Parts: sequence; structure tokens; C-alpha cells
Amino acid sequence: MVDEVEALVCEAPVLEGRTISLRYAAVAGDEVRHAFTEVVELPAPLDHVAEAVREPVLRLLSLAASLSYAKAFAPAPISVPGGLTVRERTFLTEVARNGLGELAYVNDLPAVLDLEVLGPELPDPELPDPELAGPDPVDASAPAPAAEPQRLLVAVGGGKDSIVSIEALRGAGHEIGLFSVGSYAPIEATAEVAGVPLSTVRRRLDPHLFELNAAGAPNGHVPVTAVNSLLALLTALALGHDTVVFSNEASSSFGNVAWHGRTINHQWSKGLDFERLLRESLPAGAPTYVSLLRPLTELRIARRFADHTAYHRVFTSCNRAFKLAEGDRTSWCGDCPKCRFVFLCLAPFLSRAALLDVFGGRDVLADEAQLTGFLELLGVDGLLKPFECVGEPDECRVALALLREHTDWRDHPFLAHPEVAAITATPAEREAVFAFREGEHLLPPALEPVARAV
Repeated sequence: MVDEVEALVCEAPVLEGRTISLRYAAVAGDEVRHAFTEVVELPAPLDHVAEAVREPVLRLLSLAASLSYAKAFAPAPISVPGGLTVRERTFLTEVARNGLGELAYVNDLPAVLDLEVLGPELPDPELPDPELAGPDPVDASAPAPAAEPQRLLVAVGGGKDSIVSIEALRGAGHEIGLFSVGSYAPIEATAEVAGVPLSTVRRRLDPHLFELNAAGAPNGHVPVTAVNSLLALLTALALGHDTVVFSNEASSSFGNVAWHGRTINHQWSKGLDFERLLRESLPAGAPTYVSLLRPLTELRIARRFADHTAYHRVFTSCNRAFKLAEGDRTSWCGDCPKCRFVFLCLAPFLSRAALLDVFGGRDVLADEAQLTGFLELLGVDGLLKPFECVGEPDECRVALALLREHTDWRDHPFLAHPEVAAITATPAEREAVFAFREGEHLLPPALEPVARAV
């Protein structure tokens, strides 16, 4: 049984060379019940970065990473005794309430959706003094117009999306480097095939957190992309990149379920709302943060990825490839929502032999035990979209329609199953799935044509 606490206290981050220490404490009154220190090692130091840029980004990292520990005591408030600027408070509040939505839903903790953030208010150093401002003061809280990207740091997760970004940016003549959090075979192999240097951040969660999980503390999904995004920004500062590129697509903004008046979205920290929030929270002088594939669907991205055959033997989207224990890792488990989704969305664009080769000879569609899992992806009434990084039901229905027209797949028994045969996609849905989503992105002018060409 885990002790009840009054708050999770977020202390100031400590930077020593390349090492960042993130410190937290679960308190009851004046007593510290649990203390945590998370350690992050960057690929290079930040000594040359101006304090006015470095410190606010470090603070945002500390706030985002606090959720890994706050979840163990949910719905206790998060307290920042050192204080928060208006933008920091907004950032933490939004990331906590939306990014922990799935945790709240799975553990039936609706109070987490209104998680309280405590701490005195700090002046924002970028806001002008109203006493000194002229009649039309500049809104310094608004992000400055993004400069054209020169050196781009591309986040790599070992999956198809970042590979499409790498090849699209390289094909357009941009100078890129690669970034990852942790070292995993699919990520390293992607960098090797690309022939581009990979910079890796090491992140070590406090082991006491796992002890609390084992003791029954609330556990579940946290918005890890929020943390990884800030680690990428710090890496970009350390290495001299002016732009950080993620490969989150339009589908990540699509939620899973409506609950207590909110939309619960497993991928919230990959969605457009988070991208906009983070950009608005960064200090002037920070690298530009953008998702290249934001206006595109997973199915359109899969169509392009099918052409990048050199990567087919090394990529994976299965979570089993990223297990903490190396002995538990495998490229494709062949029986999870992500395996099912990738199989379904790649099948229209590959031969049967080529797709089975990706999945180690396994035909996931032929496994009748996975029928319900496919029906969840296809948005059949009464079934929830899986709490995983998968595309929208419309995309899956269009993929299914394309399979019916594919020489290698049209006679597959899966398509003849009554529940599957009843699922259709209209011409309008097909067109929408492959369309560029105008106005639903934050791409600078130099990168928009790159995304349109995917």
C-alpha cells in the first residue's frame, strides 16, 4: 500500500556538465514520504548556451518529467515551491490534465482531469513592463516568427514515420542530424541505413518509482513525447541545431473516448494541441519545434514508406522492441494493436511476400484470434480505438477497401468474414484520407513543400 501524500513537489533542476538531475518529493505536511532523482545525460554540454534560453527549457523538462512520479500519487496536486511563470503554469496544467487522461480513465480517477498545480506566480522575464511600454506594446509572450531552418535535428523512434521524414528532408537538400532517447536496435539500424549521425540522450528514472508501482501505486501511460520533445530541444541547443523535427501525423490528434466531458487521447502529447502549447512555452532563442508530417495521415505516410525498401528489414513500430529488459525485446510480436495497424496500413502498398518478410513470415490477418483487435481499429460500433499509437478508423477502412482491390490480398479469408465484409469506405473518405490537411499544421514555409511531396 502506497502512503497518501498531499503533493508531489517539483524542485529546481540541477545541471552539471552534460548531466541533468531532476528532483521530486512526495510530501505530507512537512514530511518527505518519498524522494526521487531522475538523471538525464545529454550528448554534449550546454555551457555555451545563454542562460536566458537554457534555464527555461530545463525548467519545462523538469515540469514535464514530473508526471512520471505524480502519477503514483494521483490525484494529489503538483507543487512547484520555487514558483511558475504564467506560461509554465499553463504548460504544466495542460500537460498534466490532458497527458494523464488515459491514466485517469484506466484507473477510474476522474479528479486527475482537473489536477491542481500549486506554486507562487513568477514574472515572465520576456513580458514587457506595462509602466514602460508605449501605446502599442509588442506582445513578447507570443513566439517570434520562425526563421528558415538551417540545421535540423530529426527525432528517430525506429518506426516508419521518422524514416519518411529523414528521406523527405534529405531529398529536399536539408542538413540533418538524428536524435533518440535511449539506445535500441531499430533506432541504431535506422541511423545506419540513413548514414546520418545519431545523438542519443540517456534517461534514468528513479528506481524507487518501480518499487511503488509494484506496491500498487497508480500506474499507466504518461505523455512521454512531451519529455522527449524537451530532451530533443536541449540536444539541439547543445549541438547547434536551430530546428527540432518530430514526425507526428494528423492521426495523433484523434482521441480514443469521451469521458467526464473530456476527450481522452493516448497520443495527446503527439497531437497538434501539444505542439502548439510547447512552441508557445519556449523562450525566445530556443530552436523551432515542429512536426513535419502533421498535415498527413498514417495511410499517406505508409504509402510513401513502402518505397523506402532499404529500411523494411530494420524498422519496427511494435512496443516489444523497446522493452526495458533486453531479453524481452523482439522486432514484431505480431499480436498487438500496433502490429495489426502497421500490417493493415502497409498491405495495400506492398506485395504479400514483401509484407510477410517484414513480419518474419507471419500473416497477421490470418490469425482469427485477432479479429476483434482489427475491428477495434476499424471503428466498429461498441469498440474503442486501442490506447496505442495507431491511426484513425477512417484510414483503416480505406486500407481495407484498397486490400479488396489488391491482387495479392483480395481473396484473403479475412476480407470474407461477415463483420469485415460489412465495412466500407466511400470515395469521399478515400480522398480525405490522402489529402493534405490545410491549416492543421505549424510548418514554416521552407518545410511545407517537403511535407506536401510525401
